[in-house]
Amino acid sequence: MTIDSLVAERIADAVQKHAAELARPELVTQRSVERVCGMPSRDYLRHCRGGAWPSWADRRLRYARTADVIAWVTAHPVGRTQAANDADVEAQAFARSRSGLRRVAR
Repeated sequence: MTIDSLVAERIADAVQKHAAELARPELVTQRSVERVCGMPSRDYLRHCRGGAWPSWADRRLRYARTADVIAWVTAHPVGRTQAANDADVEAQAFARSRSGLRRVAR
């Protein structure tokens, strides 16, 4: 690769990123936050009420600037959650035996 091709690739990447930012809406609500930012609406409402970013309400919609929400999401990454122990049949049997419960067939 030549320097000219590398520069052309970097310029193309920068233009694509800028176009994606321009295509984003200025404001998000609980109805659009999952599509725009990838955050579930329930979490968005909880963080709005908790003051994670400046927001305001108009009737039933909570508005916030998209840039504020995305900045908060990138600063607070969420790891993958593991399945609870209750999902495993052996773990359920172990929990019942520890508490003195036993399964009774009907």
